[in-house]
Amino acid sequence: MRRVAGLVTAAALVVSSVSGCGQTNTAPADAAYGAHIGTSTPQGLRAKQTMDMVNSDWPIGDVNVRTMAVEDQVDHIIDAMGNLWWDRPITVTGVHMGAGTATLHVKTPYGAEQDIELRTDDNGLVDRFDVSLRSPVIEKWSDIDAVLAASGARYSYQVSRVAEGGKCQRVAGTNTEMSLPLASIFKLYVLLAVAEAVKVGSVEWDDELTITERAKAVGSAGLEELPPGATVSVRAAAQQMISSSDNMATDLLIERLGPGAVERALVAAGHHDPASMTPFPTMHEMFSVGWGEPDLREQWKQADHRGRVALLKQTDSRPYEPDPTRTHTPASDYGAEWYGSASDICRVHAALQAAAVGEAAPVKDILSAIPGVELDRAKWPYIGAKGGNLPGDLTFSWYAVDHTGQPWVVSFQLNWPRYRSRTAASWLLSIVHQTFAMVPVAD
Repeated sequence: MRRVAGLVTAAALVVSSVSGCGQTNTAPADAAYGAHIGTSTPQGLRAKQTMDMVNSDWPIGDVNVRTMAVEDQVDHIIDAMGNLWWDRPITVTGVHMGAGTATLHVKTPYGAEQDIELRTDDNGLVDRFDVSLRSPVIEKWSDIDAVLAASGARYSYQVSRVAEGGKCQRVAGTNTEMSLPLASIFKLYVLLAVAEAVKVGSVEWDDELTITERAKAVGSAGLEELPPGATVSVRAAAQQMISSSDNMATDLLIERLGPGAVERALVAAGHHDPASMTPFPTMHEMFSVGWGEPDLREQWKQADHRGRVALLKQTDSRPYEPDPTRTHTPASDYGAEWYGSASDICRVHAALQAAAVGEAAPVKDILSAIPGVELDRAKWPYIGAKGGNLPGDLTFSWYAVDHTGQPWVVSFQLNWPRYRSRTAASWLLSIVHQTFAMVPVAD
């Protein structure tokens, strides 16, 4: 998961249930979109064109956007409409027409409500295009369930108090023992393995790791400029693995440690089923199974443990070649993911904090470099975070210490049968922010 700058929030606008011309019935041509969009004005025409494009099977591109927008808005509109397009079908729940402006109140299939505001110039071209999120209202724990259940995702969430000895005491949550995709939260187990290796002296933070073509193939968010043959320290690789979810850094660390070290970390952290991730898949291996050529998804789904071990060995014999036709399709439908429960997530966070002593003390700073959520730091002076995002899988987790010194772990896991846009992360973070507000922190 790339760096999360903070929560996306927006003031809700007044929703008009009818179009600017006062029609209350949905026109047949608009049936798929919801509310009717009148096209008798330039702004209405562009609003209708927007909905046609984001609900089309054709990707948003330069040519079609240029038919509706001024030159300096084209790239911005391609990006904004592209997010909507990935979440299609987009339903219009309300329309408001103003002087040269149109506001569409829309909803994604998973329930994220957004406002599309556009303005047209004297030539009828769009010279302003803004999309803002309207956060769902979360006032009690059951509101979280109502919103997540309506999203169509398989989900879990948990808020736990961490007691003496690292024991997790659930305060609220649903499906907390359900094994769901972790996405990049699995990297916490790699970090725990690094911490243990540093403590026993088999690895030092200053040890250098050599970047290879093979490692670069799985993608690098924070170290992408470094060429094969360059080196990066264990400390820097661990930091990038957590703060920017760097896949290359993850595989370099696993290679240095050996997969057995991560498997031992699964056991040490109390994972509910370590055998299910033994041998522990590297990024190269899992990406090759889930999104590489040849397509191994169905074989993986049907294989027993021995068969899956053989498939992982098979992927190690060749470079990772991504299949462009499956880049945005979930592999978790076939079981190609790293799995764990909300309870597992709480336990591994607690285990990491317990391990962060002596030579392994930098683990605390590594986890807290990017908090991933905007909270009152007077109330929450320490926030360690790790999330993940793979096609169809969206996960967040935090180990946060309140102003009294009490630690808490908050986690969310959502799993859909299709890819979701960046909007889904912003939508879920708006729920997370309100979840933290309900944590029973002592005065």
